[in-house]
Amino acid sequence: MQRLSVLVGCVKQAYSKITQLFGGMKVYTSISEKLAARLGQKLSKRGAFRSDFVIADYRVLDTDGKTAKVLIQYDEELYGTPTKEDVVGTLSHLYKSLDGCPRLVVDPNSVKAHSGLQVVSCLVALPVIRRPLADVKRFKMGTIVANTVFLGENMSDTWAVAKNDSGSVFIERVEKDDIEKIIKERSKAMAWRTHAGAGRAITLARVESSRGAELYSVGDMVKCSHGGKIKSGEILGINDSGAHVRFRDGSQVTVASSNLLGLIQAAKEMKSFNKEALKEYYRKAYGYDEAELEKLCQYLD
Repeated sequence: MQRLSVLVGCVKQAYSKITQLFGGMKVYTSISEKLAARLGQKLSKRGAFRSDFVIADYRVLDTDGKTAKVLIQYDEELYGTPTKEDVVGTLSHLYKSLDGCPRLVVDPNSVKAHSGLQVVSCLVALPVIRRPLADVKRFKMGTIVANTVFLGENMSDTWAVAKNDSGSVFIERVEKDDIEKIIKERSKAMAWRTHAGAGRAITLARVESSRGAELYSVGDMVKCSHGGKIKSGEILGINDSGAHVRFRDGSQVTVASSNLLGLIQAAKEMKSFNKEALKEYYRKAYGYDEAELEKLCQYLD
């Protein structure tokens, strides 16, 4: 037993020296731990949402408290660099009420990566939750203010009559919380903390001195440099060295990453993340069928 104790002590000393030698690099103490870490990496890449995202900082941008800029920190070692799909999909998923309603939506045109800091920034906003005016009678909503404001079926939300620019009349959910309260409450509930070590707090002020790099997706419309000219085109494919782009005249070329000069318009699929999340809420909460959901899209655009 004494010899075993001595052996364990020697192993601990050796591990300590290895840790110092590699400057804090991740060193696994057993094969099982290493295998578990690798499995975690594979599962994280297969999953629909990133489990490593944390809100490192945020700033409310308007006096109405409806829009904010957020800074998201991630674990590059285990999960890799996130895609734009990761950012839009994960935040839409994380910020949901108990009934499945998204409480934040992401502007896909605003997502940027900040090199060397393992953070991305983007704009988020309160979603516009609208329904046909006919739902007042269909779901027998209680009246708060005659023909103007109604109590929702779940007795916890309020809906007000509104009209859009084209003249369509609908009911719109009245949001009781501003965007700061939503971010704070969710962060507290999830016990979020940054991955940064002591003394390395990541803030918006720290990253805003640089422009940040675009995160491109298939379907994005982009500006790029090719043949001595600045052109615009659609990304058809992406690899580590650049992107395959189709120009407006139909010609296609492979453009190096350094020649991609900026996003013009995010792919339509990026916007569908937000819309699909809202449609799923309507589907489950109110039993809308697919035909009704398609009609509902006119209120969501």
